[in-house]
Amino acid sequence: MGGCSVWCGWLAAAVALVTYRAAGGFVLEGSPTSFAQFPRWVPGPNGSLEFEFLTREPSGLFLYTDDGGSYEFFEVKLIEGAVRLHYNLGGGARLLTVGRGLNDGTWHKVRVSRRHDRTQLTVDGATETRSAKALVHEFGSPASNSFVYVGGLPELLTRQVGAKLTLPVITLEPRFAGQFRNLVYTGADGKSRNQDMIASQGVQLEGKPSECEQRDPCMNGGRCYNSERGTLCDCSHISYEGPFCEKERQVEEATFRGREFLWWDLRRTGGQPLASQQDQLSLSFKTRHPAGVLFFTGDGKDYVNVALREGGVLVTLDMGGDPLKVTVRPNSVRFDDNQWHTVTVHRTVKEINGHTSFCTLSVSVDGLYTEKGTTAGPFSQLSSSRLNLAGADVPALLPGAETRSNFVGCLRKVEYRADSIRLDLIRMAREGSPLLHVSGKLDFMCLEVEAGVPVSFTTQESYLDVPGTGLVKFTRPDAVLVLPSWEAPRQGSISFKMRTTEPNGLLMYNSGAVSAQGDFFALELLEGHIYLHLNLGSGSRRVKATNRRVDDGFWHEITLNRDSQAGRITVDEGANDFTTPGDSHQLDLEGALYLGGVGVGVSVPPELWTGRLGLGYVGCMRDLVINGQASDLTTYAKKQDSGSIVKFCHSDGGSCSSSPCMHGGTCRQGWGRFVCDCSHTTFVGPTCGKDAATLSFEGNQYFKVTAGDESSTQAEDISFRFRTNRPAGLLVATTSSQSSDKIELALQSGMLRLTVKLGDRDKVVHAGNGLNDHQWHTVHLVRRATQITLQVDKEAPVQDHTMGRHSILQYRDIHIGMVHDNSTSKWRPTSTYSSLSSSSSSTSSSSSVPLSPSPTSSNQGPVAPFIGQMQSFYMNGEYLFEMARSGHGERFEVTAEFGKGARIIHHPVTFKSRSAFVALPQLKAYSSTNIYFQFKTLQPNGLIMFNGGKGHDFLAIELVNGHIHLIFNLGDRPVRLRDNNKVALNDNKWHAVTVSRPSKRQHTLMVDDNTAKVISGGSNGNLDLQDFLYLGGLPPEMYTSLPRHVESRTGFEGCIASLDLNGEAPDPAGKDVPLISSPVFPGCDGPSTKCHRNACANGGTCVQQWNSYSCNCDMTSFTGPTCSDESTAYEFGGGAGIMTFQYPEGRWPDTRRDLLALGFMTSQEDAVMLRLDSANSNDYMELEIVDGNIFMVYNMGTEDHPIGEVMAKVNDGIYHVVRFIRSGSNATVQIDDYEVRSKNPKGHQLSVFNAQSRLQIGGRRARRSTSIERPFRGIISGLVLNGERPLDLAAERDPRVNVRGDVHLLLSVPKILPVQSKDELNYWQRTPPLPGPKPGDGDDLVFSGAGSGCDMDDEDECIPVFDTGSGDDLITPVYIPPTMTTVTKPPPHHYIPNIDVGVGSRPCDDEEDCYNGGSGSGEFNTDDGAVTDLENGDDVELVNTVTNQPLVVPEVIHSEERDPLEPGGKKDPGSGPTTTHSFFAVTESTTTSTTTPTPRTRTRPTTAPPSFPSIGPQTDYDDNGNDYSHEYEDTFGETTGVSNDPTKVRTPNAKDQIHSDASGSIALVISIIAGALIIVILIILLILKFKGRRDGTYKVDETKNYEGIPTVPTPMVNGQGNGNIKPGDRRPVKKQSKDVKEWYV
Repeated sequence: MGGCSVWCGWLAAAVALVTYRAAGGFVLEGSPTSFAQFPRWVPGPNGSLEFEFLTREPSGLFLYTDDGGSYEFFEVKLIEGAVRLHYNLGGGARLLTVGRGLNDGTWHKVRVSRRHDRTQLTVDGATETRSAKALVHEFGSPASNSFVYVGGLPELLTRQVGAKLTLPVITLEPRFAGQFRNLVYTGADGKSRNQDMIASQGVQLEGKPSECEQRDPCMNGGRCYNSERGTLCDCSHISYEGPFCEKERQVEEATFRGREFLWWDLRRTGGQPLASQQDQLSLSFKTRHPAGVLFFTGDGKDYVNVALREGGVLVTLDMGGDPLKVTVRPNSVRFDDNQWHTVTVHRTVKEINGHTSFCTLSVSVDGLYTEKGTTAGPFSQLSSSRLNLAGADVPALLPGAETRSNFVGCLRKVEYRADSIRLDLIRMAREGSPLLHVSGKLDFMCLEVEAGVPVSFTTQESYLDVPGTGLVKFTRPDAVLVLPSWEAPRQGSISFKMRTTEPNGLLMYNSGAVSAQGDFFALELLEGHIYLHLNLGSGSRRVKATNRRVDDGFWHEITLNRDSQAGRITVDEGANDFTTPGDSHQLDLEGALYLGGVGVGVSVPPELWTGRLGLGYVGCMRDLVINGQASDLTTYAKKQDSGSIVKFCHSDGGSCSSSPCMHGGTCRQGWGRFVCDCSHTTFVGPTCGKDAATLSFEGNQYFKVTAGDESSTQAEDISFRFRTNRPAGLLVATTSSQSSDKIELALQSGMLRLTVKLGDRDKVVHAGNGLNDHQWHTVHLVRRATQITLQVDKEAPVQDHTMGRHSILQYRDIHIGMVHDNSTSKWRPTSTYSSLSSSSSSTSSSSSVPLSPSPTSSNQGPVAPFIGQMQSFYMNGEYLFEMARSGHGERFEVTAEFGKGARIIHHPVTFKSRSAFVALPQLKAYSSTNIYFQFKTLQPNGLIMFNGGKGHDFLAIELVNGHIHLIFNLGDRPVRLRDNNKVALNDNKWHAVTVSRPSKRQHTLMVDDNTAKVISGGSNGNLDLQDFLYLGGLPPEMYTSLPRHVESRTGFEGCIASLDLNGEAPDPAGKDVPLISSPVFPGCDGPSTKCHRNACANGGTCVQQWNSYSCNCDMTSFTGPTCSDESTAYEFGGGAGIMTFQYPEGRWPDTRRDLLALGFMTSQEDAVMLRLDSANSNDYMELEIVDGNIFMVYNMGTEDHPIGEVMAKVNDGIYHVVRFIRSGSNATVQIDDYEVRSKNPKGHQLSVFNAQSRLQIGGRRARRSTSIERPFRGIISGLVLNGERPLDLAAERDPRVNVRGDVHLLLSVPKILPVQSKDELNYWQRTPPLPGPKPGDGDDLVFSGAGSGCDMDDEDECIPVFDTGSGDDLITPVYIPPTMTTVTKPPPHHYIPNIDVGVGSRPCDDEEDCYNGGSGSGEFNTDDGAVTDLENGDDVELVNTVTNQPLVVPEVIHSEERDPLEPGGKKDPGSGPTTTHSFFAVTESTTTSTTTPTPRTRTRPTTAPPSFPSIGPQTDYDDNGNDYSHEYEDTFGETTGVSNDPTKVRTPNAKDQIHSDASGSIALVISIIAGALIIVILIILLILKFKGRRDGTYKVDETKNYEGIPTVPTPMVNGQGNGNIKPGDRRPVKKQSKDVKEWYV
């Protein structure tokens, strides 16, 4: 390393030479310049070196010496508390590591010794040995060896890295900070000598107090050290800077454009490589490019290569064995999305034995995606003499290279650590490190890399719309960029580069001015060759610019120069000169310059074939220069169709290798996409996954397409499929109103005949044979000017040329199946054709007469209409049948019928929760929209699809209340379109949705076969979307930022399948999806857990959800997930107690439907269990026990309606469950598993329980009373009223619940209570099991029964009307003559004296209209004691509504039952006198199955009837102060206190009897008339009943109000009306009922 002469100048100027005895010890401050220099060490083959140290720093350089710049060196350092020896004696670098946790602040001794080829490292007695074979065992020479440096190297040496250091990277090691002593050399003679320090900097004597220990000013982990200037802070190892490390360091970043990179190569200076056992790389990058070198380091066969490949991160590691590759490429994410991503690569080596080590490689991106790999082999370190960041001169030559390109984008925070060395590479490059070199001009900031970047046209609809110099990729055929017009009237130039593998596509088109004579300019790619079209107004010139194909995937440069009529077009190195015809010298262009295609509605000249055929360019384009000015394509793409035109160029994308085409479709590889040919299948769509629209023609039907204006073309592509059993028929023909040109395809004698007529001559071509075999056949017709190619199925194509010089076809209409007679074209069928057509259409077995074809004459004879089926009709880029089926109706006239094929499901995905979603690439719907998908779900609401956009633009599809809603905004205003399906779509069946945009203003939404349309206003015609297309939902934080017109706030739960997004069919669960949440799974298995019979215990209702089911336990008296847990229970003791639940004032519910369920145990025969009262009316419900039987009495404002179960005694001390449902005035009750009893009052009834306010449990108590009437003693459990659980609220001490008296909360419900009745229960009073199936099995509380015939609110006016057209053949109504009373005054409940006026009368209810004449109920008694209704005989599903009316004790009406069908009106044997009462009428009105519409009589044993206490409102008196006594009759025909003589009837009071003979005669006449009317009504009912039945399911529209004013007197079932109405509570009466429809089963 040179002698003293090298150092003299530096030592004199920079450092004062101070000589210390090493044995005395010293302190190294560890500053960036601290070091201690000792004499040279020349150990010979058997020398040694030892020293002692003390430190608390984990890493630092102890000692370094080398042979003067050749290859031998010794390096001793501290790495994470362990001592490592790194040396090379000519046999290669070796590593020895000893110790652990040596930075503990105590003294440790280190010894390095040599014994020929063996080297030992000993630390505190622990030794590691390694051998290295070398030719010479001497270490350097005394003349060339360097000094021994302790703690670091002099700053001068760090600047002479290349010339003086054997191991240049030693300058990067951290300096030692601590105490050092007793440096001893042992030479070849075996003598040990203490060494003296000969030079130093930043060194202090041992024991001298340190200012840093007394006061450390360094912040944020900075290291304090003493210097001549006082205390200083070393911030190099942290992310802060400043004198005290107080400022956060600016993040180092740089921009790489593909030509810049950082590098070092130690081999060029002869330096030894860096060797490490573990290293770590951390960097952040942002790019739009899918491939490029990120980082490389290595030496020979040892290397680590980190690169981007196909949008993922690939790390390749080789340590002299087999390469290890680790790739991070998630299925849902790409890293070339121009977002910052952080890569961390960590490698560790663990030595297993002396010959084998184990290496682990871990790669992590963004801390979310981690992959690991392992390898084993005879290695211990990774050698690195080269390092590259962001690329190389030739990146493909880097070892392990998987990409040929450098990185393009931004890098920041690039940190590489190799053992103790820490490198901030961008910072080193910015500060001018002598070790690191910069290639190219590097910007140390992140800039958008756009210049020179290509754009890709991803579809054939892509086109460009603005200026730039960038690179773009057209990803779709409909992607178009629009630039300003090419200004080149006399001369001009255009040059650009293009790259693609697709053979056809329109590259550029600029139309001429309106005043010009057909001027235009175009470049197109056709069959792999470049064609120039130029017309200066005096004729068109078409120039083929290439001799070889350019669709080879490589970049090709096209240059066009024109000067007047002369010009040259150059492709790569080949040039073609041309001149334009005529005498025009000026090119008059106007309008836009289109790149990649043409916009919607833009007409192109007929000679521009790709434009006419709808073939857009798919590929890349860059470096566009127009008239010498660069055009930035990326800027135009950003402002226009950023979804279809992207700012990078690669061919990654769909590949045919994955077999994407289904159902036999043929795959063709395109540029970054695949193209499926479905023409030989019965399917269409991007992957042949959608049923093709099939039309059926019956000889007089057709499909017609009207173009509007005349079209002129030189090229046509037509394909379709057909099948027929007829030998002749017209398949397709074009017609024109201005010329006789035509193309006609027809069947003739089972052959396909093509007729092409251009000008005055035509050409006939035949193909195929026997095509009328009723099998599907595929036809392909291709015409290019005069060349014709016709192919049937997969036979060899027939090629021919048209006659004459004409090549342009003129047409306006396209006719399929037959030419419509109303056509205004010059093509006309002959009379023979007309007769043949009519005969063909009238006789299905007839066929057209085959005529001999003529190859030269157009007089071919008539062509019969086609009879058969056709599908997949494609013409010049459009599938006409699919367009017509999806609602593009302006151009199409269709009389043929579309078939209903089975919709095929493909690529289904299940969203198993409303938080699930999938993020797909941006929807490419800039100028056109065509979305198709299928879905099924059970949920009525959810967001299906959403894509936000620029400004106010967005598109959303959501499910709202079971219907599909399309919401979008083109920038003017939001538009909502709802499907017009009549039924909801959340029926767990597959439904197909098609969203299309036939024109810029028209939008259609088709769900299944129903189409809705809307016309949007405004001036904007493009949908500017950006970011992801979210499917199935959104990330939770995005719902709050949705446009307010989108109603969904949760995602979609169900299945989505068969996605078709503008010609692309992504798999939502595929590996290429950018982002997918966890609850999304491929496939659609439906609900994972389905409801089953035993899903819910105790009669709970199973509610099906998508992934599971839940149990509704409201009607069970139980609780828990499966209704098997005991509910809250209270015991009501003998001391009387009551529980009151009070609704909050002002929040009293008005209900049309009430549901009540509870469980109870009691031994009482008589009690009130609960009572519900109204706040402002006498509406009420009361559940009570009467003689051991359960009864519910309810009143909605007209009369009391009791309903109960007399077949089951409930005072037996065991647990019973009662279920009560009210729907309007109809009601059902069920005890345990007994039959469901139903109550269906007739006539004018009210349906709303007004202002429910107070629920009393355990008895009833008047508002101003302190006593409890008829208190309940026993246990009540699981009470649920309309979803409220008062017992649970009481247990929770809810303030709305008040508990008084002897009421106690139970921990559990006992199995049985002791029976406390005085007399033993009769046999029939017990609750024995009923014979046969258990009552109520399978009952879901949906019952047949008649309603009131008036479904109205309490404020509605309802006029009872008889409906002779609706009856129930299961129950025969029988008229019962009324028993005349002895009084002549009207019943007290019809009119109540008006106390305010004093005279006159007021209606019986101030909320309702009442009608005089009987009860107004419209009821009639049947022979079996039941009550039926003539108006509403259809089955009714009871919908329970809550109504609160006070209970009124119904009067008893005594009558003699007579069978009108029996002579003399005699009764059947066994039937006795009956007293009709609604308590027991309910029992007999339970719906039972019968098919005989004849009267029935039931014979039952008689028994003592139960006695019923007085119930009703809180006062039991009428308005006149009279107390009415009541008698009740049981269901077996015997009445208490009434003679069994059928001719006698006992009344409660003599004044109630009728003594007038005249009255009796009148009653007889009325009875005869009424009986006759009833018979007539029955006959009508039976006729209508059997005529209108539909499989046992009936629909009742209650808005028709089956009611009216009866024409005969009606019997009064409950003698008085509802007299318990509170005065002064009048409300306005509605004159018309609401429109309410219900379904009844």
